[in-house]
Amino acid sequence: MGNKMMTLFTYKTWLSLLILAFILLTGCMSNAPLPQTAPPSTEATAPKHIPDQAADTPYRFVVMGDSRGSSNGTNETTLRALMENIKKLSPLPQFILFTGDQVSGGSDVGKQLADWKNIVDDYYPITSMYPTLGNHEHDEAIFTQSFPTLPKEQLPGYGKTVYSFDYGNARFITLNSDRLNAKMKYIIEKEQLDWLENQLKTSNKTHTFVQFHVPAYPVGAHLGSSLDGDPASRDALWSILDKYKVSVVFVGHEHNYNRRLVDSAFNGSGYQFKNKIYQLTVGGAGAPLYSGNKENKQVVVGPKASYHYMVVDVDGAKLNFKAYDLQQNEIDSFTVER
Repeated sequence: MGNKMMTLFTYKTWLSLLILAFILLTGCMSNAPLPQTAPPSTEATAPKHIPDQAADTPYRFVVMGDSRGSSNGTNETTLRALMENIKKLSPLPQFILFTGDQVSGGSDVGKQLADWKNIVDDYYPITSMYPTLGNHEHDEAIFTQSFPTLPKEQLPGYGKTVYSFDYGNARFITLNSDRLNAKMKYIIEKEQLDWLENQLKTSNKTHTFVQFHVPAYPVGAHLGSSLDGDPASRDALWSILDKYKVSVVFVGHEHNYNRRLVDSAFNGSGYQFKNKIYQLTVGGAGAPLYSGNKENKQVVVGPKASYHYMVVDVDGAKLNFKAYDLQQNEIDSFTVER
């Protein structure tokens, strides 16, 4: 019995040694790195869902906004219908900008945003979506957690609510218009303005597209309670956009479509505007529609109370814009050159 135990022990010992030697030998021969203790970060610093785009290659993107339901979550029926229309476009858009108020918000806003992502992901990968923080999402921390594929924090203290990325011949900039001043008025404060100007002056791109949720120049239901509630802060923002001659500004908040031309007729707070820049309100992806307007100054089109989306075709210095309603009727069409 003792000899059998010794033989078994010796056999197991030699087998273990042979296995250990084989592992060490193959490890030395392999060029593969050792296993990492933690997986690498998956945060995106630029659009990774699309290949690099040559500056002179035409491309297309879509703009939508305000898909919240009237009382809870998302107006799923309308949002899906619009996404179905977009999915039929030819050529297809490379990505989609979303001007805020994806959901109605509340204590379960994180779940609502997760549900919203599941809806749009049925049509386009969530990495193709570039949303803006709306006043209904409101919580910057939850918004940041909900969109891990957005570019990593670029302005300290703002998470993923303020970001930019380059694509083709353009720079795309998203601002946070949800913060309030001491008088509880919406403002884009100095930290963002400084960051914005740096983004603009360091860009060598032909075009710059800027999006934020609350309009600088509302026309209807939110007149006086948007960024115009603090005219000096609003004018400081627009002076930077004007200085660098941004191509267009996309906003939401007012649930309709309207195109407003902002130029020297809007000079204010000591600022003199020299360029003509369209503020495009794209706010009809499902939220209750606003039909009235309280101010008509240089409103070129609208406000049109219809569910809609906008298609932007970029071709060198030329930008072609077309807005379509839910029934695929064209509600606006125009061109901008830079």
